[in-house]
Amino acid sequence: MIFDGIDILSSLKTKLSWLSDRQTILSRNIANASTPGYVPQDLTTPNFSAALAEASRGGFFATTNPRHMRARTVADGAARVVDKPDSQSSPDGNRVAVEEQMMKVAETQMEYAEATGLYKKVFSLWRTALGVSQA
Repeated sequence: MIFDGIDILSSLKTKLSWLSDRQTILSRNIANASTPGYVPQDLTTPNFSAALAEASRGGFFATTNPRHMRARTVADGAARVVDKPDSQSSPDGNRVAVEEQMMKVAETQMEYAEATGLYKKVFSLWRTALGVSQA
């Protein structure tokens, strides 16, 4: 995609990918809620706040010449899958609390909606700057 070099879009794309992967893991946890000995998993959280703070300071661009700008890349938001036992445990050793997993699913859905809204807003701003109709 032509916009992949734009760091804010790259960061949003990374966050959306992370949220999608997290939703997959959370759904797997819920599906295994009755599997004996199953320990729920989650993704480690990349530092999206630091990337956003750098973007708001204008830190994504470095000028090498007064007439040129060069984009710097944002650190990859790679995450690892880790065991995250919930607060409850059943007699068969299953550590999944469906209520806790559902709360994480709802939180992930809200973050996804927020990120897609921001993604759309960035494209809307680009369209406005380029003089393209919003229809």
